[in-house]
Amino acid sequence: MKSIFIVAISIIIGGAIFILSGCVPKSGSYGEQLSLSSVTRVSDIFKSPLSFKGKAVRLEGTVKEECPTGGWFMFKDDTGVIFVNLHPSEFAIPQASGSKAAVEGVVITEGPQPSIIGKGVKIK
Repeated sequence: MKSIFIVAISIIIGGAIFILSGCVPKSGSYGEQLSLSSVTRVSDIFKSPLSFKGKAVRLEGTVKEECPTGGWFMFKDDTGVIFVNLHPSEFAIPQASGSKAAVEGVVITEGPQPSIIGKGVKIK
């Protein structure tokens, strides 16, 4: 009887760990290695998008809304929110909404607002 109880508890605990491990954002680096030391603010890109067009930038903040497959996300720092597209760079990130992160990419000005083609992401 005692051994059945231990097995049942082990299965319950193991199942809970399995389920919860899929819900926790994965820290790590994705895409290219981050190399820029200077951090650009989102508001600076929106204030002068043409001066940033085609330039590589590093952003630090939080992953907000994210594509279910991790191919794009909205990125927020303390000055604003910008769209980051990873599809052109052919990589994705795990579900990380709410996680602190650093992003490097190239600013594009196609469409109604500037956005970033992400080259590398580090989830903290």
